[in-house]
Amino acid sequence: MCSSIHRRGVLGGMSAAAIMTLLRSNYAAALQPPAAQALATRQSVTVLIPNRLYRIGCTVPAQRLSWLAEDIPGGFEPLNAYLLIDQQNAVFIDMGAPIMLPAIREAIDTVVGSRRAWASYTRNEADCIGNMGWILGSCPDPTLLFGGAGGILEWINDPAVSIMEVRDFLGRVPIVESRNGTTNRIGELSIEWLDAGLKQMLMTQWAFEPSSGCLFTSDAFGFRHLRSADQSLIVETARRLPAPQTVARELVARMHWMRGANYPDVLVRFETIFAERDVQMIAPVHGCIIRGRAAVRAHVRLMLEAMRLASEIPSEEETRYV
Repeated sequence: MCSSIHRRGVLGGMSAAAIMTLLRSNYAAALQPPAAQALATRQSVTVLIPNRLYRIGCTVPAQRLSWLAEDIPGGFEPLNAYLLIDQQNAVFIDMGAPIMLPAIREAIDTVVGSRRAWASYTRNEADCIGNMGWILGSCPDPTLLFGGAGGILEWINDPAVSIMEVRDFLGRVPIVESRNGTTNRIGELSIEWLDAGLKQMLMTQWAFEPSSGCLFTSDAFGFRHLRSADQSLIVETARRLPAPQTVARELVARMHWMRGANYPDVLVRFETIFAERDVQMIAPVHGCIIRGRAAVRAHVRLMLEAMRLASEIPSEEETRYV
């Protein structure tokens, strides 16, 4: 990792194009089972801000999802990645779960086009990096933005691709540092990287882009779900909020450390992030997008209340052994 573009030497003698093709073909083959693809609906690219910000993703039944406290009967869950653009650049903020590949391909074809592509991820987990191989292998002139959020070799685990080929592939993709507390200027875009206000994994980043007013919150703020598959993916009102107790149960299903814990420093950091920025949109990797200052304020207040309630939920160890 470095603060400017670099390339390592060729290790195995394969061309970059050959390695990218290999990774893409193996990756795509693993995604074709009809049963898995049938789970996903509404594969789409949604304009959030014309010529600036797009949501990429699909919708799946809200069942057997690890971040939910329980199944939501008849409910659905948006899975999201995001794309920021200007005239010359296209920046992926997270790259989505593998099941979203049709929407990712559509975004590359219809939005990225000939723009220079940049790829970043907030967590080193499948819902954030599931399409990294396809994006780096398909987009023109790709560059990886790396903020220390996990080992960059871990995203590839296809047994048909040797570790030497993976290293050679990554050696041909420029890497630019995007540490917490720094800002990357990419054309007209200014992306601020910050330690996540709420997280499960230690190395989780949030990102804020001021021209769109969008805060990308990884696995936080994913508590707005869909009652039907055709419901809007965007919440723009402070009405009909879920109960704080419901949100608290969802928080501890994902953020296991919150049960029975005391974390005043987390609450302060969380509040400070929103006090210091004009956040007009919250964009999580799962759940609905929250848009508009009033809606953002209401959901931040709800999250704070839910975070306090979450600390009062007994830990699993207490209920099991006491």
